Amino acid sequence: MAVSKDSLIYSYIFTFAILMVVMTNATQYFAMHRPQKADWWGCWGPTVLMALSTVFLLVAPLKNLVVNVCMASFRTNGFDSTIEHALDIAYMPIFGEKHMRFYTLLAYGLMFWSTSLQVDIAGKFSSLLHVQRVKKGIAKADSGPGG
Repeated sequence: MAVSKDSLIYSYIFTFAILMVVMTNATQYFAMHRPQKADWWGCWGPTVLMALSTVFLLVAPLKNLVVNVCMASFRTNGFDSTIEHALDIAYMPIFGEKHMRFYTLLAYGLMFWSTSLQVDIAGKFSSLLHVQRVKKGIAKADSGPGG
């Protein structure tokens, strides 16, 4: 199936825009619905991690978008120093294929970590273990998960 170059550019724009909207909205949700923790990290940690995840997740689609828009502009308008500068940045070693994969993997790891902090998965798991120990008679019912 043949796809036009314009359709391909629009798909890159659409991919970047949808990812940016979803990730920034998730970050905003985490910022507005912070966990009620006493320390700074417990309160703001999920938001910071989700913001970092957003940045790392958007690097690869942004590079694709920049490169393809530059190539389309070159075909249409010819050479321009702006295109040269944008492509020089896009093809720096830090934006290589292996790095892009690492950034995406890191983004998913940070997203998982931030979500687990946001929903307090460790506290819920600890409470569940405590309830199971009480049912088996291993722990006292009045002592909490902390001891």
